[in-house]
Amino acid sequence: MRQIQGHAFAMAIDQLDLRLLFLRTPTALAVNRMAASLKARGQLTPIIITEKVPVVVDGFKRIQAARDLGMDSLKTTCLSADPIRAKAMMYLMNRSGSFSMIQEGLLVRELVDTHGISQTDAAAMLERHKSWVNRRLLMIRRLAPEIIEDLKLELLPPGSAPILARLQPCNQGEFSIAIQTHRLSAKQVRHLIELWCKAPDPAVKHFVLQSPTEALQVVGEAKAPSSTAENIIRKIWQLLGMLERQYQGKEQIEQPVHQVQAGLMAIHQALSRKNP
Repeated sequence: MRQIQGHAFAMAIDQLDLRLLFLRTPTALAVNRMAASLKARGQLTPIIITEKVPVVVDGFKRIQAARDLGMDSLKTTCLSADPIRAKAMMYLMNRSGSFSMIQEGLLVRELVDTHGISQTDAAAMLERHKSWVNRRLLMIRRLAPEIIEDLKLELLPPGSAPILARLQPCNQGEFSIAIQTHRLSAKQVRHLIELWCKAPDPAVKHFVLQSPTEALQVVGEAKAPSSTAENIIRKIWQLLGMLERQYQGKEQIEQPVHQVQAGLMAIHQALSRKNP
Protein backbone atom coordinates (compact mmCIF):
# COMPACT_ATOMS: atom_id res chain seq x y z
CA MET A 1 0.00 0.00 0.00
CA ARG A 2 1.39 3.36 -0.97
CA GLN A 3 1.70 6.28 1.39
CA ILE A 4 0.00 9.62 1.88
CA GLN A 5 1.72 12.11 -0.37
CA GLY A 6 2.15 15.85 -0.84
CA HIS A 7 1.43 18.92 1.21
CA ALA A 8 -1.93 19.89 2.62
CA PHE A 9 -4.06 22.17 0.46
CA ALA A 10 -7.45 23.80 0.88
CA MET A 11 -10.41 22.15 -0.82
CA ALA A 12 -14.06 23.15 -0.96
CA ILE A 13 -16.24 20.89 1.19
CA ASP A 14 -18.91 20.58 -1.49
CA GLN A 15 -16.34 19.06 -3.87
CA LEU A 16 -15.52 16.15 -1.56
CA ASP A 17 -16.83 12.70 -2.47
CA LEU A 18 -18.48 11.08 0.57
CA ARG A 19 -19.35 7.71 -0.95
CA LEU A 20 -17.56 5.87 1.90
CA LEU A 21 -19.46 7.68 4.64
CA PHE A 22 -21.60 4.57 5.28
CA LEU A 23 -18.50 2.82 6.62
CA ARG A 24 -17.63 5.57 9.12
CA THR A 25 -20.87 7.39 9.96
CA PRO A 26 -20.07 9.66 12.94
CA THR A 27 -22.51 10.07 15.81
CA ALA A 28 -24.04 13.44 16.67
CA LEU A 29 -22.03 13.53 19.91
CA ALA A 30 -18.74 12.94 18.07
CA VAL A 31 -19.58 15.65 15.54
CA ASN A 32 -20.43 18.12 18.31
CA ARG A 33 -17.12 17.45 20.04
CA MET A 34 -15.25 17.92 16.79
CA ALA A 35 -17.10 21.17 16.13
CA ALA A 36 -16.06 22.44 19.55
CA SER A 37 -12.44 21.52 18.77
CA LEU A 38 -12.52 23.21 15.35
CA LYS A 39 -14.00 26.33 16.86
CA ALA A 40 -11.47 26.49 19.68
CA ARG A 41 -8.27 25.37 17.94
CA GLY A 42 -8.95 25.25 14.22
CA GLN A 43 -8.24 22.27 11.97
CA LEU A 44 -5.24 20.45 13.41
CA THR A 45 -4.95 17.62 10.86
CA PRO A 46 -5.97 17.51 7.19
CA ILE A 47 -8.65 15.21 5.87
CA ILE A 48 -7.40 12.48 3.55
CA ILE A 49 -8.74 11.86 0.03
CA THR A 50 -7.75 9.65 -2.90
CA GLU A 51 -5.76 11.21 -5.73
CA LYS A 52 -7.75 11.00 -8.97
CA VAL A 53 -11.22 11.36 -7.46
CA PRO A 54 -11.54 13.24 -4.13
CA VAL A 55 -13.07 10.29 -2.24
CA VAL A 56 -12.78 10.94 1.48
CA VAL A 57 -10.87 8.20 3.31
CA ASP A 58 -10.46 9.87 6.70
CA GLY A 59 -12.05 12.98 8.23
CA PHE A 60 -15.81 12.48 8.14
CA LYS A 61 -16.31 14.04 11.59
CA ARG A 62 -14.30 17.08 10.57
CA ILE A 63 -16.35 17.52 7.41
CA GLN A 64 -19.72 17.35 9.19
CA ALA A 65 -18.50 19.58 12.00
CA ALA A 66 -17.13 22.12 9.50
CA ARG A 67 -20.49 22.20 7.72
CA ASP A 68 -22.28 22.78 11.02
CA LEU A 69 -19.94 25.72 11.68
CA GLY A 70 -20.56 27.18 8.22
CA MET A 71 -17.02 26.57 6.95
CA ASP A 72 -16.54 26.37 3.15
CA SER A 73 -13.23 24.50 2.88
CA LEU A 74 -10.84 22.24 4.78
CA LYS A 75 -7.16 21.38 4.64
CA THR A 76 -6.75 18.21 2.60
CA THR A 77 -4.01 15.81 1.56
CA CYS A 78 -3.97 12.95 -0.97
CA LEU A 79 -3.56 9.21 -0.54
CA SER A 80 -2.08 7.25 -3.44
CA ALA A 81 -4.06 4.00 -3.39
CA ASP A 82 -6.66 2.21 -5.50
CA PRO A 83 -10.31 2.28 -4.28
CA ILE A 84 -10.13 -1.13 -2.59
CA ARG A 85 -6.92 -0.42 -0.72
CA ALA A 86 -8.23 3.01 0.22
CA LYS A 87 -11.00 1.28 2.17
CA ALA A 88 -8.45 -0.88 3.96
CA MET A 89 -6.48 2.28 4.71
CA MET A 90 -9.55 3.70 6.47
CA TYR A 91 -9.21 0.93 9.03
CA LEU A 92 -5.42 0.95 9.30
CA MET A 93 -5.41 4.67 10.09
CA ASN A 94 -8.09 4.38 12.77
CA ARG A 95 -7.76 0.90 14.32
CA SER A 96 -6.32 2.24 17.58
CA GLY A 97 -9.81 2.53 19.01
CA SER A 98 -12.11 4.71 16.94
CA PHE A 99 -13.26 1.85 14.67
CA SER A 100 -16.25 0.11 16.24
CA MET A 101 -17.01 -3.58 15.78
CA ILE A 102 -20.00 -2.78 13.58
CA GLN A 103 -17.81 -0.58 11.37
CA GLU A 104 -15.27 -3.39 11.16
CA GLY A 105 -18.03 -5.75 10.07
CA LEU A 106 -19.27 -3.32 7.40
CA LEU A 107 -15.74 -2.89 6.05
CA VAL A 108 -15.08 -6.63 5.92
CA ARG A 109 -18.40 -7.21 4.13
CA GLU A 110 -17.55 -4.46 1.64
CA LEU A 111 -14.18 -6.06 0.83
CA VAL A 112 -15.42 -9.67 0.67
CA ASP A 113 -19.00 -9.44 -0.62
CA THR A 114 -18.79 -6.30 -2.78
CA HIS A 115 -15.26 -6.55 -4.14
CA GLY A 116 -15.00 -10.34 -4.12
CA ILE A 117 -11.77 -10.44 -2.11
CA SER A 118 -11.09 -13.71 -0.28
CA GLN A 119 -11.19 -13.67 3.51
CA THR A 120 -7.49 -14.54 3.56
CA ASP A 121 -6.59 -11.57 1.36
CA ALA A 122 -8.89 -9.26 3.31
CA ALA A 123 -7.17 -10.33 6.53
CA ALA A 124 -3.78 -9.56 5.00
CA MET A 125 -4.93 -6.12 3.81
CA LEU A 126 -6.30 -5.26 7.25
CA GLU A 127 -3.31 -6.84 9.02
CA ARG A 128 -5.58 -9.19 10.95
CA HIS A 129 -6.00 -12.94 11.30
CA LYS A 130 -8.45 -14.72 9.00
CA SER A 131 -10.56 -15.77 12.01
CA TRP A 132 -11.02 -12.07 12.91
CA VAL A 133 -12.35 -11.40 9.41
CA ASN A 134 -14.58 -14.48 9.49
CA ARG A 135 -16.19 -13.57 12.83
CA ARG A 136 -17.07 -10.08 11.69
CA LEU A 137 -18.37 -11.27 8.36
CA LEU A 138 -20.66 -13.83 10.00
CA MET A 139 -21.90 -11.18 12.44
CA ILE A 140 -22.71 -8.52 9.87
CA ARG A 141 -24.44 -11.01 7.55
CA ARG A 142 -26.80 -12.08 10.35
CA LEU A 143 -27.80 -8.59 11.48
CA ALA A 144 -30.96 -6.96 10.11
CA PRO A 145 -30.38 -3.64 8.25
CA GLU A 146 -32.27 -1.60 10.85
CA ILE A 147 -30.17 -3.11 13.66
CA ILE A 148 -27.00 -2.19 11.79
CA GLU A 149 -28.23 1.41 11.63
CA ASP A 150 -29.04 1.42 15.36
CA LEU A 151 -25.53 0.12 16.11
CA LYS A 152 -23.87 2.66 13.79
CA LEU A 153 -25.69 5.48 15.60
CA GLU A 154 -24.72 3.97 18.99
CA LEU A 155 -28.36 3.60 20.01
CA LEU A 156 -27.43 0.12 21.26
CA PRO A 157 -24.60 -0.56 23.73
CA PRO A 158 -21.09 -1.29 22.40
CA GLY A 159 -20.42 -5.01 22.24
CA SER A 160 -24.05 -6.02 21.70
CA ALA A 161 -23.70 -6.63 17.94
CA PRO A 162 -22.40 -10.24 18.13
CA ILE A 163 -24.97 -11.02 20.82
CA LEU A 164 -27.88 -9.75 18.70
CA ALA A 165 -26.50 -11.67 15.71
CA ARG A 166 -27.38 -14.89 17.54
CA LEU A 167 -31.06 -14.09 16.98
CA GLN A 168 -33.02 -14.49 13.77
CA PRO A 169 -33.26 -11.11 11.96
CA CYS A 170 -37.06 -11.11 12.42
CA ASN A 171 -36.61 -11.03 16.22
CA GLN A 172 -33.83 -8.46 16.41
CA GLY A 173 -36.09 -5.42 16.04
CA GLU A 174 -38.12 -6.29 19.16
CA PHE A 175 -34.92 -6.65 21.16
CA SER A 176 -33.61 -3.32 19.88
CA ILE A 177 -36.77 -1.60 21.13
CA ALA A 178 -36.51 -3.31 24.52
CA ILE A 179 -32.81 -2.47 24.86
CA GLN A 180 -33.32 1.19 24.05
CA THR A 181 -36.49 1.57 26.12
CA HIS A 182 -34.99 0.02 29.25
CA ARG A 183 -31.39 1.24 28.65
CA LEU A 184 -29.87 -2.20 28.99
CA SER A 185 -26.12 -2.78 29.09
CA ALA A 186 -24.33 -5.26 26.82
CA LYS A 187 -24.09 -7.68 29.76
CA GLN A 188 -27.83 -7.43 30.39
CA VAL A 189 -28.50 -7.92 26.68
CA ARG A 190 -26.49 -11.13 26.71
CA HIS A 191 -28.36 -12.50 29.74
CA LEU A 192 -31.71 -11.42 28.30
CA ILE A 193 -31.12 -13.18 24.98
CA GLU A 194 -30.00 -16.33 26.79
CA LEU A 195 -33.16 -16.18 28.90
CA TRP A 196 -35.35 -15.59 25.84
CA CYS A 197 -33.79 -18.48 23.92
CA LYS A 198 -34.41 -20.85 26.85
CA ALA A 199 -38.00 -19.66 27.46
CA PRO A 200 -40.38 -22.65 27.22
CA ASP A 201 -43.34 -20.97 25.51
CA PRO A 202 -44.34 -17.77 23.63
CA ALA A 203 -46.00 -16.23 26.70
CA VAL A 204 -42.74 -16.29 28.67
CA LYS A 205 -40.79 -14.97 25.67
CA HIS A 206 -43.30 -12.11 25.46
CA PHE A 207 -42.83 -11.29 29.15
CA VAL A 208 -39.03 -11.31 28.77
CA LEU A 209 -39.27 -8.65 26.03
CA GLN A 210 -42.01 -6.57 27.67
CA SER A 211 -40.41 -6.51 31.14
CA PRO A 212 -36.71 -7.26 30.62
CA THR A 213 -35.37 -5.73 33.83
CA GLU A 214 -37.93 -7.56 35.92
CA ALA A 215 -37.24 -10.83 34.08
CA LEU A 216 -33.52 -10.46 34.71
CA GLN A 217 -34.15 -9.62 38.35
CA VAL A 218 -36.29 -12.73 38.86
CA VAL A 219 -33.61 -14.94 37.33
CA GLY A 220 -30.88 -13.23 39.34
CA GLU A 221 -32.71 -13.79 42.60
CA ALA A 222 -33.42 -17.39 41.67
CA LYS A 223 -29.68 -17.94 41.26
CA ALA A 224 -28.76 -16.10 44.47
CA PRO A 225 -27.51 -18.29 47.35
CA SER A 226 -29.68 -16.52 49.92
CA SER A 227 -32.94 -18.32 50.83
CA THR A 228 -34.38 -15.98 53.45
CA ALA A 229 -38.14 -15.63 53.78
CA GLU A 230 -37.93 -12.06 52.46
CA ASN A 231 -36.26 -13.16 49.22
CA ILE A 232 -38.71 -16.03 48.77
CA ILE A 233 -41.67 -13.69 49.17
CA ARG A 234 -40.19 -11.18 46.73
CA LYS A 235 -39.59 -13.84 44.12
CA ILE A 236 -43.14 -15.25 44.42
CA TRP A 237 -44.57 -11.74 44.25
CA GLN A 238 -42.73 -11.04 41.02
CA LEU A 239 -43.84 -14.31 39.48
CA LEU A 240 -47.43 -13.52 40.42
CA GLY A 241 -47.06 -10.12 38.78
CA MET A 242 -45.89 -11.84 35.61
CA LEU A 243 -48.98 -14.09 35.63
CA GLU A 244 -51.27 -11.14 36.27
CA ARG A 245 -49.92 -9.23 33.26
CA GLN A 246 -50.00 -12.23 30.95
CA TYR A 247 -53.60 -13.12 31.81
CA GLN A 248 -55.00 -9.62 32.33
CA GLY A 249 -58.76 -9.61 31.88
CA LYS A 250 -59.16 -13.34 32.56
CA GLU A 251 -61.05 -13.46 35.85
CA GLN A 252 -60.46 -17.18 36.41
CA ILE A 253 -56.71 -16.42 36.63
CA GLU A 254 -56.68 -12.91 38.08
CA GLN A 255 -58.87 -13.72 41.11
CA PRO A 256 -56.71 -16.53 42.54
CA VAL A 257 -53.58 -14.49 41.81
CA HIS A 258 -54.99 -11.61 43.88
CA GLN A 259 -55.86 -14.03 46.68
CA VAL A 260 -52.30 -15.36 46.78
CA GLN A 261 -50.94 -11.79 46.71
CA ALA A 262 -53.11 -10.91 49.71
CA GLY A 263 -51.85 -13.98 51.54
CA LEU A 264 -48.25 -13.06 50.81
CA MET A 265 -48.85 -9.54 52.11
CA ALA A 266 -50.25 -10.96 55.33
CA ILE A 267 -47.20 -13.24 55.72
CA HIS A 268 -44.87 -10.31 55.08
CA GLN A 269 -46.62 -8.16 57.69
CA ALA A 270 -46.52 -11.00 60.22
CA LEU A 271 -42.80 -11.48 59.66
CA SER A 272 -42.24 -7.74 59.99
CA ARG A 273 -43.98 -7.71 63.38
CA LYS A 274 -41.99 -10.74 64.48
CA ASN A 275 -38.66 -9.29 63.35
CA PRO A 276 -38.93 -5.51 63.72
